[in-house]
Amino acid sequence: MGRRILPLIILILVCEIQSFAQEEMPSRKGKFFLIPELWLSFGTNTYVDVAPLVGYHVSDRLSVGLGPHYIFQSRKATPAYPFSYQTHVFGLKSFARFALVTNAERYLPINLFSDLFVQVEYEGLSLEKAYYYAPSYPDEGRFIYQAFLVGGGFTQRIGMFNSISLMVLWNLNESTRSPYSNPVFRIGFNTFF
Repeated sequence: MGRRILPLIILILVCEIQSFAQEEMPSRKGKFFLIPELWLSFGTNTYVDVAPLVGYHVSDRLSVGLGPHYIFQSRKATPAYPFSYQTHVFGLKSFARFALVTNAERYLPINLFSDLFVQVEYEGLSLEKAYYYAPSYPDEGRFIYQAFLVGGGFTQRIGMFNSISLMVLWNLNESTRSPYSNPVFRIGFNTFF
């Protein structure tokens, strides 16, 4: 009895995946979407990164977006590193994303991903001079750091209006002033409205 149930379950799952793949996805052109980016890490090194972005689908393949970016970093003193600090980073970020492959679930035998995309991003961040290596500046005050990130990733739809994206980006302007190092990995949740 058990040997007959497993093939039946596999057959039902394959039919479900195929029926989902056959559903016609509505056009995204002209629609807005929200990406509530959030990254949290606590402990000796604390890192909080919040960047809620609002995006707009220029076409079914091209989307652009903009939003604020805030980072809080702190480090507790340890015997190995006897200095403690905390700093706040804030600024704006914008992106442009182009889908190389859309609705991939229609062509693949299993539902691995929906869209495969490339992305470019710009960030203008205000950093404290005392905590980021800036030899041409005095130790007090802030300076603007400009990051240019490029990369790509894929999106997996969850229903008609939500998706999860995974991407890898490289900062073309990486230096000792960068608030993060290459490569930059991101996992995001997108919701359309």
